[in-house]
Amino acid sequence: MAGFRQKAAVAFLPNGMSHMMDSSPDPSVEQLIEQLSDASAQVRLQAVETLRRRKEASALPKLLPLLHDPDWWVRVAVADAVGELGDETTAQALLPDLQHDDPLVRSSVTLALGRLRYKPNFETTLAMLEDNHHWVRYAAAIALGELDDVRAVDALIQRLTDDVDYLVRAGAARSLGRIRHPKAIRPLRRAVVKDDNELVRADALEALRLIWNGASGEEE
Repeated sequence: MAGFRQKAAVAFLPNGMSHMMDSSPDPSVEQLIEQLSDASAQVRLQAVETLRRRKEASALPKLLPLLHDPDWWVRVAVADAVGELGDETTAQALLPDLQHDDPLVRSSVTLALGRLRYKPNFETTLAMLEDNHHWVRYAAAIALGELDDVRAVDALIQRLTDDVDYLVRAGAARSLGRIRHPKAIRPLRRAVVKDDNELVRADALEALRLIWNGASGEEE
């Protein structure tokens, strides 16, 4: 997730600004926290990434409100950071936002809870695969892979096979690869051959590799 997020975030930066993600000298924690409220989404994103990389758990109270950030990439980065830096208490504080009216808030909170591997939220996350908004379904698919629960396999296969949104199908493929249940092999093979989206095909192929490696006792 972190690698995908980083590459995608850099790809979406305006021309000439991708260097902001890795070449600036590290500021102090206080400066980074101040940057979390900057008008520029790129500055906020860089601050979140730096706090996550430096494992600044003391910044969590300032990071949590950014799960409501207007910029999607900032929300995803915050979800990842909260997942790395938080604990069960953090997870419980996030639960009310699963009912938020804004589907983008619901999606970012779902990602964070998945990253925290908060298993008491499994049933709720499973139900969110049926959400009307594709970002919520995508977040639920990714979170279920983080929870690594075989009870999610059938629902993820259905998303891989039937969802109209390619990101949801790709997320389902990715999580099936994490769970590594042999029941997913046939639908993943079908996705590799028949899905009309390149990302879905690539993620399905990678998921198959993970399942086969797991079956042979190998793990990357």
